Amino acid sequence: MHKRLARLSKPDLLNVAEIAHRTASAGSREAATGVFQSLCGLLPVRGVVCVRARWDADGGIRDIRQLLNFGYPPEWLDLYRERRYDRVDPVLRAYRSGEYVQIWSQAFRGARSAAEYSFIEACTAFGLCEGLTVGQIGADGCGSVVSFWGHGLGQVARHRTVIECLAPGLHDLLLRLSEPGAGAHDGGKGLTAREQEMLYWASLGKTTWEIGRITGIRERTVMFHMGNAMHKLEARNRAQAIAKAALLGLLAHPP
Repeated sequence: MHKRLARLSKPDLLNVAEIAHRTASAGSREAATGVFQSLCGLLPVRGVVCVRARWDADGGIRDIRQLLNFGYPPEWLDLYRERRYDRVDPVLRAYRSGEYVQIWSQAFRGARSAAEYSFIEACTAFGLCEGLTVGQIGADGCGSVVSFWGHGLGQVARHRTVIECLAPGLHDLLLRLSEPGAGAHDGGKGLTAREQEMLYWASLGKTTWEIGRITGIRERTVMFHMGNAMHKLEARNRAQAIAKAALLGLLAHPP
């Protein structure tokens, strides 16, 4: 660990320490959202998916205890579940073999079957070509994986070092949120003010770029909040999310 930390600059070390502190104190989905938003500001992360589950002997996921999505396309997660990609995902296969850190591009090169090649083609269609996954197996047989989607995350030493330093705390956070009653005080699946703001501007026909200009945040941060909103509203796309938010009266007033 000390050798890895030596790769980081002083500002990076301070940011990592701050995010680690926030991770340790987070106890709700909303607090977890803040943690990953901070991480997206530090690294070129486009999305994060956190899964805690129990795996079958044949490598498939038997049951999911907790799933948190911060910025991944909801359509991709639906497709992943529908086609049972957990059984052919080369990244998960390598993780189950005991390798802690997985760089997607390296894992994809180890594809061996037509089903795995088909999975990689689907990833490419969604733009999910580069990223890094860290995993951890508990004594109870359950495992947790945190997958970071973003350009260069596995190839740049700094990016990988930051993720490796924060990974143990992220797994602990996922474990806490998977416990019965955890996060009950965060208003369930209620949208944050920022998520409502993204939907409001989108309802007026604004593009991701335009929303970023209006609100003063980066496009990938707009996508981050929009993805969270779609996940909470169980919407398959922006239009459906806007319609559901309107029915709930969340778009009645400008931000």
